[in-house]
Amino acid sequence: MKDQIAIGVLAYNVADYVEEVLSEVQDFNLKVYVIDDSSTDGTTELLGKLKNKFNFKLKKNLKNSGAGYSTKLLIDEALNDGYKFLIKVDGDGQFEKADIKKIIDLYKKDNYNFIKSNRFWNGGIKGKIPKKRLFGNLFATILLQVVTGTNKLYDPLNGLFGVSTEIAKDLDKYYPKRYGYPFYITAVSVMNELKTFQINNVVKYENQKSNLKPLKVLAILLRLSVLFYFKKIKIKKSIGIYQRSAFLDLSFLTSFFITLYLIIQVIYIVNFASYSLIAPRTILIILFLNLLLNLVIFILSFKEEKAIRNVYIDCER
Repeated sequence: MKDQIAIGVLAYNVADYVEEVLSEVQDFNLKVYVIDDSSTDGTTELLGKLKNKFNFKLKKNLKNSGAGYSTKLLIDEALNDGYKFLIKVDGDGQFEKADIKKIIDLYKKDNYNFIKSNRFWNGGIKGKIPKKRLFGNLFATILLQVVTGTNKLYDPLNGLFGVSTEIAKDLDKYYPKRYGYPFYITAVSVMNELKTFQINNVVKYENQKSNLKPLKVLAILLRLSVLFYFKKIKIKKSIGIYQRSAFLDLSFLTSFFITLYLIIQVIYIVNFASYSLIAPRTILIILFLNLLLNLVIFILSFKEEKAIRNVYIDCER
Protein backbone atom coordinates (compact mmCIF):
# COMPACT_ATOMS: atom_id res chain seq x y z
CA MET A 1 0.00 0.00 0.00
CA LYS A 2 2.89 2.38 0.75
CA ASP A 3 4.05 2.20 -2.87
CA GLN A 4 0.65 3.51 -4.00
CA ILE A 5 0.99 6.84 -2.14
CA ALA A 6 2.97 9.91 -3.13
CA ILE A 7 3.26 13.37 -1.60
CA GLY A 8 3.19 16.54 -3.71
CA VAL A 9 4.51 19.85 -2.35
CA LEU A 10 3.60 23.22 -3.86
CA ALA A 11 6.43 25.72 -3.53
CA TYR A 12 6.01 29.38 -4.41
CA ASN A 13 8.05 31.98 -2.52
CA VAL A 14 8.39 29.74 0.55
CA ALA A 15 12.14 30.02 1.18
CA ASP A 16 11.54 30.48 4.93
CA TYR A 17 9.47 27.31 5.31
CA VAL A 18 10.08 24.71 2.61
CA GLU A 19 13.14 23.07 4.18
CA GLU A 20 11.19 22.22 7.33
CA VAL A 21 8.26 20.94 5.26
CA LEU A 22 10.54 18.66 3.24
CA SER A 23 12.25 17.45 6.40
CA GLU A 24 8.88 16.42 7.85
CA VAL A 25 7.52 14.63 4.78
CA GLN A 26 10.77 12.68 4.34
CA ASP A 27 9.95 10.80 7.54
CA PHE A 28 7.04 9.03 5.82
CA ASN A 29 9.37 7.24 3.36
CA LEU A 30 7.07 8.03 0.44
CA LYS A 31 7.78 9.38 -3.02
CA VAL A 32 7.89 13.18 -2.81
CA TYR A 33 7.31 15.59 -5.70
CA VAL A 34 8.03 19.30 -5.42
CA ILE A 35 6.93 21.86 -7.97
CA ASP A 36 8.45 25.33 -7.89
CA ASP A 37 5.96 27.76 -9.40
CA SER A 38 8.67 30.14 -10.64
CA SER A 39 9.52 31.59 -7.22
CA THR A 40 11.28 34.95 -6.88
CA ASP A 41 12.43 34.91 -3.24
CA GLY A 42 15.27 32.38 -3.34
CA THR A 43 13.08 29.28 -3.13
CA THR A 44 14.40 28.03 -6.48
CA GLU A 45 18.03 28.20 -5.38
CA LEU A 46 17.25 26.67 -2.00
CA LEU A 47 15.42 23.70 -3.54
CA GLY A 48 18.44 23.06 -5.75
CA LYS A 49 20.62 22.80 -2.65
CA LEU A 50 18.08 20.71 -0.73
CA LYS A 51 18.15 18.01 -3.42
CA ASN A 52 21.51 17.01 -1.96
CA LYS A 53 19.95 16.71 1.50
CA PHE A 54 16.50 15.24 0.83
CA ASN A 55 15.11 12.74 -1.66
CA PHE A 56 12.48 14.39 -3.89
CA LYS A 57 11.68 14.91 -7.56
CA LEU A 58 11.78 18.59 -8.50
CA LYS A 59 9.93 20.30 -11.33
CA LYS A 60 9.89 24.02 -12.09
CA ASN A 61 7.31 26.03 -13.99
CA LEU A 62 8.91 28.34 -16.56
CA LYS A 63 6.52 31.07 -15.41
CA ASN A 64 4.23 31.55 -12.45
CA SER A 65 1.20 29.46 -13.45
CA GLY A 66 -0.85 29.23 -10.27
CA ALA A 67 -1.55 26.73 -7.51
CA GLY A 68 -4.32 24.97 -9.42
CA TYR A 69 -2.16 24.43 -12.49
CA SER A 70 0.74 23.21 -10.34
CA THR A 71 -1.49 20.80 -8.41
CA LYS A 72 -2.68 19.28 -11.68
CA LEU A 73 0.96 18.79 -12.72
CA LEU A 74 1.65 17.00 -9.42
CA ILE A 75 -1.34 14.69 -9.94
CA ASP A 76 -0.34 13.97 -13.55
CA GLU A 77 3.25 13.26 -12.54
CA ALA A 78 2.22 10.84 -9.78
CA LEU A 79 -0.26 9.10 -12.10
CA ASN A 80 2.34 8.70 -14.85
CA ASP A 81 4.75 7.17 -12.32
CA GLY A 82 2.15 4.60 -11.27
CA TYR A 83 0.97 6.08 -7.95
CA LYS A 84 -2.72 5.75 -7.11
CA PHE A 85 -3.04 8.40 -4.42
CA LEU A 86 -1.45 11.83 -4.05
CA ILE A 87 -1.36 13.88 -0.86
CA LYS A 88 -1.06 17.57 -1.72
CA VAL A 89 0.80 19.74 0.78
CA ASP A 90 1.67 23.43 0.67
CA GLY A 91 5.29 24.40 1.17
CA ASP A 92 4.53 27.33 3.48
CA GLY A 93 4.54 25.32 6.70
CA GLN A 94 0.89 25.94 7.58
CA PHE A 95 0.00 22.25 7.85
CA GLU A 96 1.05 19.87 10.61
CA LYS A 97 2.90 16.61 10.10
CA ALA A 98 0.34 14.75 12.23
CA ASP A 99 -2.44 15.64 9.79
CA ILE A 100 -0.47 14.35 6.82
CA LYS A 101 0.04 11.10 8.72
CA LYS A 102 -3.69 11.00 9.46
CA ILE A 103 -4.43 11.06 5.71
CA ILE A 104 -1.84 8.34 5.03
CA ASP A 105 -3.28 6.08 7.73
CA LEU A 106 -6.88 6.58 6.55
CA TYR A 107 -5.97 5.68 2.98
CA LYS A 108 -4.05 2.58 4.07
CA LYS A 109 -6.85 1.42 6.36
CA ASP A 110 -10.00 2.18 4.34
CA ASN A 111 -8.78 3.00 0.82
CA TYR A 112 -10.64 6.32 0.55
CA ASN A 113 -10.56 7.97 -2.88
CA PHE A 114 -10.67 11.49 -1.50
CA ILE A 115 -9.60 12.76 1.92
CA LYS A 116 -10.03 16.47 2.53
CA SER A 117 -9.33 18.68 5.52
CA ASN A 118 -11.39 21.06 7.64
CA ARG A 119 -9.79 23.72 9.82
CA PHE A 120 -13.07 25.01 11.27
CA TRP A 121 -13.32 23.08 14.51
CA ASN A 122 -12.34 23.83 18.09
CA GLY A 123 -8.54 23.87 17.92
CA GLY A 124 -8.21 23.93 14.15
CA ILE A 125 -6.67 27.40 13.82
CA LYS A 126 -3.37 28.47 15.40
CA GLY A 127 -2.77 32.19 15.21
CA LYS A 128 -5.13 34.68 13.62
CA ILE A 129 -6.83 33.77 10.37
CA PRO A 130 -7.22 36.75 7.99
CA LYS A 131 -10.84 37.89 7.81
CA LYS A 132 -10.94 37.57 4.03
CA ARG A 133 -10.02 33.89 4.38
CA LEU A 134 -12.52 33.32 7.18
CA PHE A 135 -15.51 34.82 5.37
CA GLY A 136 -14.34 33.48 2.01
CA ASN A 137 -14.31 29.93 3.33
CA LEU A 138 -17.68 30.31 5.05
CA PHE A 139 -19.21 31.51 1.78
CA ALA A 140 -17.45 28.75 -0.16
CA THR A 141 -18.83 26.16 2.28
CA ILE A 142 -22.40 27.31 1.62
CA LEU A 143 -21.85 27.14 -2.14
CA LEU A 144 -20.26 23.69 -1.89
CA GLN A 145 -23.13 22.27 0.15
CA VAL A 146 -25.69 23.67 -2.29
CA VAL A 147 -24.01 22.23 -5.39
CA THR A 148 -23.05 18.85 -3.88
CA GLY A 149 -26.18 18.18 -1.82
CA THR A 150 -24.43 17.25 1.43
CA ASN A 151 -23.99 19.04 4.75
CA LYS A 152 -21.08 16.88 5.89
CA LEU A 153 -18.28 18.82 4.17
CA TYR A 154 -16.80 22.18 5.15
CA ASP A 155 -13.80 24.37 4.33
CA PRO A 156 -13.63 23.63 0.58
CA LEU A 157 -10.63 25.96 0.08
CA ASN A 158 -8.38 23.99 2.44
CA GLY A 159 -5.18 23.09 0.58
CA LEU A 160 -4.36 19.87 2.45
CA PHE A 161 -5.99 16.86 0.82
CA GLY A 162 -5.34 13.43 -0.61
CA VAL A 163 -6.98 12.29 -3.82
CA SER A 164 -6.99 9.39 -6.24
CA THR A 165 -4.73 10.23 -9.18
CA GLU A 166 -7.53 8.97 -11.45
CA ILE A 167 -9.19 12.34 -10.88
CA ALA A 168 -6.77 13.72 -13.47
CA LYS A 169 -9.28 12.86 -16.21
CA ASP A 170 -11.86 15.19 -14.62
CA LEU A 171 -9.60 18.24 -14.42
CA ASP A 172 -10.97 19.67 -17.66
CA LYS A 173 -11.11 23.12 -19.23
CA TYR A 174 -13.22 24.43 -16.34
CA TYR A 175 -10.61 23.48 -13.75
CA PRO A 176 -9.22 26.72 -12.21
CA LYS A 177 -5.52 27.28 -12.80
CA ARG A 178 -5.02 29.53 -9.78
CA TYR A 179 -7.69 30.02 -7.13
CA GLY A 180 -10.54 27.71 -6.15
CA TYR A 181 -9.00 24.39 -7.21
CA PRO A 182 -9.70 22.62 -3.85
CA PHE A 183 -13.38 23.58 -4.29
CA TYR A 184 -13.35 22.09 -7.80
CA ILE A 185 -11.68 18.85 -6.70
CA THR A 186 -14.10 18.46 -3.78
CA ALA A 187 -17.17 19.02 -5.96
CA VAL A 188 -15.94 16.59 -8.64
CA SER A 189 -15.15 13.94 -6.02
CA VAL A 190 -18.59 14.16 -4.43
CA MET A 191 -20.52 14.17 -7.72
CA ASN A 192 -18.51 11.20 -8.96
CA GLU A 193 -19.41 9.40 -5.70
CA LEU A 194 -15.80 8.89 -4.63
CA LYS A 195 -15.44 7.34 -1.20
CA THR A 196 -14.75 10.48 0.84
CA PHE A 197 -13.50 11.33 4.32
CA GLN A 198 -13.04 14.72 5.96
CA ILE A 199 -10.44 15.10 8.71
CA ASN A 200 -10.13 17.95 11.18
CA ASN A 201 -6.72 19.50 10.58
CA VAL A 202 -4.71 22.32 12.12
CA VAL A 203 -3.64 25.36 10.11
CA LYS A 204 -0.95 27.69 11.47
CA TYR A 205 -1.07 31.39 10.66
CA GLU A 206 2.22 33.17 11.25
CA ASN A 207 3.89 35.52 8.80
CA GLN A 208 3.00 33.71 5.58
CA LYS A 209 2.16 36.00 2.68
CA SER A 210 -1.11 35.49 0.84
CA ASN A 211 -1.64 36.09 -2.87
CA LEU A 212 -5.40 35.68 -2.47
CA LYS A 213 -7.54 38.13 -4.45
CA PRO A 214 -10.99 38.04 -2.80
CA LEU A 215 -13.07 39.39 -5.69
CA LYS A 216 -11.40 37.08 -8.18
CA VAL A 217 -11.93 34.09 -5.90
CA LEU A 218 -15.59 35.07 -5.44
CA ALA A 219 -16.11 35.25 -9.21
CA ILE A 220 -14.46 31.86 -9.71
CA LEU A 221 -16.52 30.20 -6.97
CA LEU A 222 -19.79 31.58 -8.34
CA ARG A 223 -18.90 30.43 -11.85
CA LEU A 224 -17.95 26.95 -10.63
CA SER A 225 -21.11 26.71 -8.51
CA VAL A 226 -23.38 27.46 -11.48
CA LEU A 227 -21.40 25.03 -13.63
CA PHE A 228 -21.57 22.21 -11.08
CA TYR A 229 -25.24 22.80 -10.24
CA PHE A 230 -26.33 22.28 -13.85
CA LYS A 231 -23.83 19.44 -14.30
CA LYS A 232 -25.24 17.78 -11.19
CA ILE A 233 -28.80 17.94 -12.53
CA LYS A 234 -27.68 16.41 -15.83
CA ILE A 235 -26.02 13.52 -14.00
CA LYS A 236 -28.92 12.96 -11.60
CA LYS A 237 -31.51 12.78 -14.39
CA SER A 238 -29.87 9.60 -15.70
CA ILE A 239 -29.52 7.80 -12.34
CA GLY A 240 -32.64 6.26 -10.84
CA ILE A 241 -32.07 7.00 -7.16
CA TYR A 242 -31.36 10.66 -7.93
CA GLN A 243 -34.20 11.30 -10.39
CA ARG A 244 -36.72 12.58 -7.86
CA SER A 245 -34.11 15.01 -6.55
CA ALA A 246 -33.32 16.07 -10.14
CA PHE A 247 -37.02 16.80 -10.72
CA LEU A 248 -37.08 18.95 -7.58
CA ASP A 249 -33.94 20.78 -8.76
CA LEU A 250 -35.59 21.58 -12.08
CA SER A 251 -38.72 22.71 -10.26
CA PHE A 252 -36.57 24.97 -8.08
CA LEU A 253 -34.91 26.53 -11.13
CA THR A 254 -38.29 27.16 -12.75
CA SER A 255 -39.60 28.80 -9.60
CA PHE A 256 -36.37 30.78 -9.22
CA PHE A 257 -36.61 32.29 -12.71
CA ILE A 258 -40.28 33.13 -12.13
CA THR A 259 -39.17 34.96 -8.97
CA LEU A 260 -36.60 36.95 -10.93
CA TYR A 261 -39.25 37.86 -13.50
CA LEU A 262 -41.62 39.07 -10.76
CA ILE A 263 -38.88 41.18 -9.18
CA ILE A 264 -38.17 42.83 -12.53
CA GLN A 265 -41.89 43.48 -13.00
CA VAL A 266 -42.17 45.16 -9.59
CA ILE A 267 -39.16 47.39 -10.33
CA TYR A 268 -40.56 48.31 -13.75
CA ILE A 269 -44.07 49.10 -12.48
CA VAL A 270 -42.83 51.20 -9.56
CA ASN A 271 -40.26 53.20 -11.54
CA PHE A 272 -41.33 53.30 -15.18
CA ALA A 273 -44.91 52.16 -15.87
CA SER A 274 -47.69 54.77 -16.05
CA TYR A 275 -50.30 52.14 -15.24
CA SER A 276 -50.49 48.38 -14.66
CA LEU A 277 -53.18 45.73 -15.08
CA ILE A 278 -51.97 44.12 -11.86
CA ALA A 279 -51.47 46.16 -8.72
CA PRO A 280 -47.90 46.20 -7.36
CA ARG A 281 -49.25 44.91 -4.04
CA THR A 282 -50.67 41.84 -5.79
CA ILE A 283 -47.36 41.16 -7.52
CA LEU A 284 -45.54 41.50 -4.18
CA ILE A 285 -47.88 38.92 -2.62
CA ILE A 286 -47.27 36.53 -5.54
CA LEU A 287 -43.54 37.19 -5.23
CA PHE A 288 -43.58 36.39 -1.51
CA LEU A 289 -45.50 33.15 -2.08
CA ASN A 290 -43.11 32.18 -4.86
CA LEU A 291 -40.13 32.79 -2.57
CA LEU A 292 -41.68 30.45 -0.02
CA LEU A 293 -42.19 27.87 -2.76
CA ASN A 294 -38.52 28.24 -3.76
CA LEU A 295 -37.44 27.57 -0.21
CA VAL A 296 -39.67 24.52 0.24
CA ILE A 297 -38.59 22.95 -3.06
CA PHE A 298 -34.91 23.58 -2.32
CA ILE A 299 -35.16 22.01 1.15
CA LEU A 300 -36.96 18.95 -0.23
CA SER A 301 -34.38 18.51 -2.99
CA PHE A 302 -31.43 18.95 -0.62
CA LYS A 303 -32.90 16.51 1.89
CA GLU A 304 -33.50 13.93 -0.84
CA GLU A 305 -29.97 14.23 -2.23
CA LYS A 306 -28.29 14.39 1.18
CA ALA A 307 -29.73 11.01 2.17
CA ILE A 308 -27.93 9.44 -0.81
CA ARG A 309 -24.67 11.42 -0.74
CA ASN A 310 -23.98 10.95 2.96
CA VAL A 311 -23.77 7.17 2.55
CA TYR A 312 -20.30 7.43 0.95
CA ILE A 313 -19.09 10.50 2.87
CA ASP A 314 -17.62 10.24 6.37
CA CYS A 315 -16.08 12.91 8.56
CA GLU A 316 -14.12 13.25 11.77
CA ARG A 317 -16.22 14.45 14.68
